[in-house]
Amino acid sequence: MARLTFDDLYHVSFKSLGAAADDWKEMVDQLDTLATDAKDGMVKQSEAARWAGLTADVTRPFVRKTGKEFRDAHTEAKAIWSMLRDAHTDLTEIQSDLKTAVDVDAKKSHIRVTGLDDGTVSCVAVGRQGDTQQETPTQAREREALESRINGLIAQADEIDNSVTRALKKIHGGDSHNFGHARYDSLDDAQAQRAVELARLALEPGQAWDKKLTGAKLAELKQLLAGNRKDREFAVDFYRSLGPTDALRFQQYVALGAPEGCSKAQLELAHSIQVSMGETLATATHRPGGKDDPHTAFREDKDYLGKSWVTELKKVGKGPLPSDPWGRADTTGYQVLSTLLRHGKYDKEFLVPIAQDMVAFDRKNPNEWVWAEGPDGDTKFRLNLDKKGGPGWDPIPGLLEGLGHSPEASTEFFQGSTGGGKDDGLEKLRNLDYFLGDKDGKNHRWYATDATKDVLGGVGERADYGKEALGHALESATSGRAYDSAGPAKDHTLDQAELFSTVVKKVAANPDLFKGEGELAPIAGSLGNMSAEYMHDIQRVYAGGDESGYYRDTGAPAEFASDDGKHVLDQFLKTTASDPEAYSTITHAQQAVTTEAIREAITHRAEGETLGDVTSTAAQSGGRISGTTADGRADAIAAADDSVKKIEEYNEKLADRDKWAGRFVDLGTSYVPVAGDVLGWASEDIREATLEHLVKDPEAAAQQIEENRDKYLDTERERTAQAVKQAFYSAASDAGLDTKSESVRHAADRVYHSTLTGNSVEVN
Repeated sequence: MARLTFDDLYHVSFKSLGAAADDWKEMVDQLDTLATDAKDGMVKQSEAARWAGLTADVTRPFVRKTGKEFRDAHTEAKAIWSMLRDAHTDLTEIQSDLKTAVDVDAKKSHIRVTGLDDGTVSCVAVGRQGDTQQETPTQAREREALESRINGLIAQADEIDNSVTRALKKIHGGDSHNFGHARYDSLDDAQAQRAVELARLALEPGQAWDKKLTGAKLAELKQLLAGNRKDREFAVDFYRSLGPTDALRFQQYVALGAPEGCSKAQLELAHSIQVSMGETLATATHRPGGKDDPHTAFREDKDYLGKSWVTELKKVGKGPLPSDPWGRADTTGYQVLSTLLRHGKYDKEFLVPIAQDMVAFDRKNPNEWVWAEGPDGDTKFRLNLDKKGGPGWDPIPGLLEGLGHSPEASTEFFQGSTGGGKDDGLEKLRNLDYFLGDKDGKNHRWYATDATKDVLGGVGERADYGKEALGHALESATSGRAYDSAGPAKDHTLDQAELFSTVVKKVAANPDLFKGEGELAPIAGSLGNMSAEYMHDIQRVYAGGDESGYYRDTGAPAEFASDDGKHVLDQFLKTTASDPEAYSTITHAQQAVTTEAIREAITHRAEGETLGDVTSTAAQSGGRISGTTADGRADAIAAADDSVKKIEEYNEKLADRDKWAGRFVDLGTSYVPVAGDVLGWASEDIREATLEHLVKDPEAAAQQIEENRDKYLDTERERTAQAVKQAFYSAASDAGLDTKSESVRHAADRVYHSTLTGNSVEVN
């Protein structure tokens, strides 16, 4: 088939296609009337006629066949109309997206889009005068993303064109004297059928899958899945037609066959199929209407894959899949499923039962998932084709990544438990405790170490990917949004806040488990992100409540009992700050919330309250947090084999994670609803103050910690107090106050001393 090009898609008018679809709709209606008349007229009369003999034997069957042909003609016309209608709708939408990308986004970013001979496009950054310019890394990523986006739209349109062509040929069939061959209700129906047809090629006995599904066919399947991964009708038809067993078998073949002497392009193709299959599964299992109707709980229709499909999936998940061409007969369904769960946001009604079942099986069969080599000791075989996340033989990291992208499911899962049933043979255990351990920090879930070199490069001497995935899932469970979401923070529910409180207490009770070389230290980065999400609550606790109203309501609060709660938070923050990334995140979030509190204190000062009183109160909590995290940072630097290198890492993360300041202010509109100039000064001031006062000279700081740790911490307190004082002056200026007046200068000194006092708490 000829390829649809960029120029075709950009310039063509789809009006004639729309008109053709309308014409065929008229034909459908007319043929429906004709078929009905034939059935109720000549066929009915023929059946009622008192014919006998040779005439009856010939005429009746002929009339019946003719009547059926009228109905078949209607069926064929309806299928043709469905193809043209959906093609017109989809191609018009894609063309609109393409023109937005080319005429709006490309021009705004000074990018020139050029069509190539192969039908794709090339994007080049140009100067305002039309000259090519030196790109920054950010501009290069933007250009590459736009090029990929446009080429993806072209490929999607090309696949629609090809799908319609194939469908029309099947609908018409090879017999021009016989109507009603293949029947399709929609373009999705035709594309899902084609995708299933291609997938089944790989499952036929005989040659290995990569000998049957190569080149153009594999690329075609990739595009079918990529273009329809968010389409409910396609997704449900695809997975229901394949069924759980064959769907997982096919994905197993794609993953295990990818490294078999294939090119980088082939590997990327296999990875794309894996990603799209995961997102398609998420679409297929999402309930469009919310909750199941209890009277139709096992109903299966086009809306989504219901409970009977999931029940079958559980059976397949716990057992070995049929043997594959590489001889890995011991691969279970859940191992393959976990590679799909990494991609897409899943409905909790699907993911939580699957997660519970996987964890229950994991508890009953410890070490079941330990890496097993491929044939003849070959270690290149892997199920997970992502560049990160390990080889995929342990399915739990993949499950946790799925929970990390599915916050409603994640919250419910960690609040739930496994075991305790009549016949499951397990003691009831809260899922959070299974992964983080008991009150003594023991009996947490174990992860197999994988130090094998995989086909995507890199040697993992320490298998942290499972624990990092656990951190991602906990972020999702406590925040209410995907761990890698760039969107604004959300108000917390009671369940989310309770989970965060429990995590804080577990970390505080067993600090060595979560820092340095501790077994769960890899989740520290996520603990820092969770702290940032709850920074308003944390500072409110340190303030002894919030009668002042300086700290914004962020939904259900994380509860910590009075003074004991403060000490728990102290230990938690000190432990978490031993990780440079977590320290940076907490620091920027603290500075953002402290700055906001000072602004609130200035702008909502009650009659009779002095400027110094309200602002010093607003600053004190931030000071305590800064002192606590500085203590944790000093401990980590002192314990490091190379203190200078450790300080350099802290400096690097402070510079890298300063995006948290912008995210907290610019995006966190439900938390920090500032606007206009206020938003500008707040975001910029937080970044400037934090980087100016907290980035260290590595060698000098290392020497100071070694020689006099207390003096180093005193210097840290001084720097923090100066940073908050600087933020106060910015807030006062923005509020229209004279920053040179005696009252403002006095208040600034009060803020400085209040921060210094709060910063002096020692954590054991």
